[in-house]
Amino acid sequence: AFTKFTRLNSTEYEVKLVDTAGQDEYSIFPLQYSMDFHGYVLVYSITSTKSFQIV
Repeated sequence: AFTKFTRLNSTEYEVKLVDTAGQDEYSIFPLQYSMDFHGYVLVYSITSTKSFQIV
């Protein structure tokens, strides 16, 4: 995982990028990444229908 702290309007946020590629579809949101968050960015391959369906 890659972590960076950033400040927006005097509020500090932690941005964490986690590569879940290759994990089965039910474990792409591990418990430690599913609590106390503001949002997710989901990325899929435009060349893979299966990749899109999983997202």
